[in-house]
Amino acid sequence: MITSVSIVGAGNCGCAFAADLENRGIRVLLYAHPDHSTNVDMIRESGFLESIGKVKGRFYPAVSTDMGEALRFSKLIIIAVPSYGQDNILSELEKFDVSNHTIIAASGNFFTLVACKRIRARYLLETSASPYGSRIVDGRRREQQQLAESWYGINVFGFKTVMPIGSLPTNLDANLRKDVSTIFPGSLQWCSNVIEAAFYNFNGVLHPITAVMNAGWIEHTKGDFYFYQEGMTPSVTKIMEEIDNERVAIANEYGAPVTSCLKQMNAYYGLNHESLSDFAKGSTLHSTMKLCPTSMQHRYLVEDLPYVLVPWYELGLKAGKQSPFIRSLILWSSMINNTDYLALGRNLEALGLASWSLEEIVDMVTATSDTLATELLRYTEQGQTVTQDKPSSIEYGSKYNFGADRAKL
Repeated sequence: MITSVSIVGAGNCGCAFAADLENRGIRVLLYAHPDHSTNVDMIRESGFLESIGKVKGRFYPAVSTDMGEALRFSKLIIIAVPSYGQDNILSELEKFDVSNHTIIAASGNFFTLVACKRIRARYLLETSASPYGSRIVDGRRREQQQLAESWYGINVFGFKTVMPIGSLPTNLDANLRKDVSTIFPGSLQWCSNVIEAAFYNFNGVLHPITAVMNAGWIEHTKGDFYFYQEGMTPSVTKIMEEIDNERVAIANEYGAPVTSCLKQMNAYYGLNHESLSDFAKGSTLHSTMKLCPTSMQHRYLVEDLPYVLVPWYELGLKAGKQSPFIRSLILWSSMINNTDYLALGRNLEALGLASWSLEEIVDMVTATSDTLATELLRYTEQGQTVTQDKPSSIEYGSKYNFGADRAKL
């Protein structure tokens, strides 16, 4: 039975987790990296975490910038940082023995494949997305919030009723699987492997193409429009559906029978829309808030491109899939942000899988506790040189040479 959880990351997802778990009687320690401690500093200053929306109340999680303290607090660790912050967290975890810890990345975006080369946890898991729709609320702005006192908190405005999740190794202990299920607000959809879970991240389907197709509007209004309701028009969602078709085709090559974005989004939120355009207009969780980037340097591009679409695309190439819609979107976004996402994203080289066959990759991600040690030895040895030569994070602003790639389109 889970009685305590350490949450790494005090942003939208981490604070929502903290409020929800504390509300359900599970003790929480909320950790932030010392270089990114603003939110835990504010919670410490307020003396509590206020939550509004679907989770209401005033909660008192422990807060810390000491990873050792977080690991001592609980054997179950939730990593709730953006993908581009995962390397910093792994650098902290490498300093400790985590062999008795279960570590869950929410969302993962192939985190487990990066982490298994650097740390030896009992189990590594990743979800396809954050289970919550949430936003940090700074209640200290009393003139805006019209509050009688200052506070710092989270607005949990929704959560997914179903959450895809995968583990490495795949034979998760039955009791631990039951315990993990209790910490999520909805039911878990256990995937056959971590690659399947990563292919269920629909941010790569929904966000980048909408941002690119609405770039003029985003830059002109600084995000002052309804991203889903007004941005996802029938023409935009037509391309979105082609991207989704390519995603499904690639995933199937790896034994990952993922469903369409529309079907899964309906399942997430208990809806029954017949098209992505209808979903964008009809989902009250998405259509009643603007949820719009204020610039093209928003996470809808700088996270979803390098950490979602790039690994999808490269796994597709390994399986003989050209995926022209995904590739074109990566190239357009690279040009817009003057960043070579194909080279600097979480590609097969960064994952240590460039020289592997499709069959070897499947063997790796479907390993059980009996076979994982052998797979990890091979994985670490083959990926060692690549890891040493590869930048540890995305370096924004690098110039992209488009000439050769245009010829391939």
